[in-house]
Amino acid sequence: MDKNFTPAEVADIAGIPKTQLLEWEKEGKIPPIPRDEHNHRTFTAEQVSSVVQLAGPVIRRRISVVNQKGGVGKTTTTFNLGACLARRGQRVLIMDLDAQANLTISFGHNPDDIQKTSYDLFTDDSVTISQVTVKTDYGNLFLVPADIRLAGADAKLREMLVRERILDTKLEPIRDAYNFILFDCPPNLSTVTINALVASSDAIVPIETQFYSMKAIDDLTSTFDLIKRKMNHAIKTWILPTKIDRRVKVHTGMLTMLEQNFGGRLLTPIKTDAKLASAPMIKAPVIYSYPGSRSAHDFERLTMEVLAQ
Repeated sequence: MDKNFTPAEVADIAGIPKTQLLEWEKEGKIPPIPRDEHNHRTFTAEQVSSVVQLAGPVIRRRISVVNQKGGVGKTTTTFNLGACLARRGQRVLIMDLDAQANLTISFGHNPDDIQKTSYDLFTDDSVTISQVTVKTDYGNLFLVPADIRLAGADAKLREMLVRERILDTKLEPIRDAYNFILFDCPPNLSTVTINALVASSDAIVPIETQFYSMKAIDDLTSTFDLIKRKMNHAIKTWILPTKIDRRVKVHTGMLTMLEQNFGGRLLTPIKTDAKLASAPMIKAPVIYSYPGSRSAHDFERLTMEVLAQ
């Protein structure tokens, strides 16, 4: 069942006083707010989207999509969450920080043909964020592409001063230009990954529902704690189960374990769906390539949860 939102939640999402909702309803700027069976006012996801667009851009968040294990859905999450946020009126920049450049390829770019990428942003003091940003075909969605040279970035970054804050410093000129900046992190805890975390307000950790995934969460939690202690930078952490099939007993058991351990930090899972794997091959996020699919619904729901946090 789709989540409905209270007026207080909608006001938080849109960055407006709750009384503003009632004024807009009286003025006819938003449809009459429906009530549930308990006579409480509630908003559907579509109505929340309308309010957000009416309120204008107010959200400023940077989110690392991170897990040192590969194949858990980091790029898929960044690709589709970014597109969903942009379609809901948010101005979004997504940054490909993985040398495999799968996010870049998903948008139809050949990394070998791009003159400047995130590698240049990290390793060349003279390169600015605007020089490596390209517009996508999806409205408010922008991309910083990657290329294979990122595989050697760590060796070069070791020579640089304050190397953990390079990305944060480079992003300073566009602090108010985007509602969301999403970082598609590499499958390791490299200096590039640490840069993304230091530049982030939040981290989404996609995990498969397998028991060794808990070890990956423990390792990341230790990294988050270290960043908080050493750099005085706290990161809100969210766990996103991916590739879920509730018919599989181990999946439901793992979800129960995650709920017990992470409670309010657990995002609604992304279910397994062949269409989700097909979307990048046809160079379009799932909400555009398969708009009626289970995956499209899952990512729309995830988007509303992210907006509500």
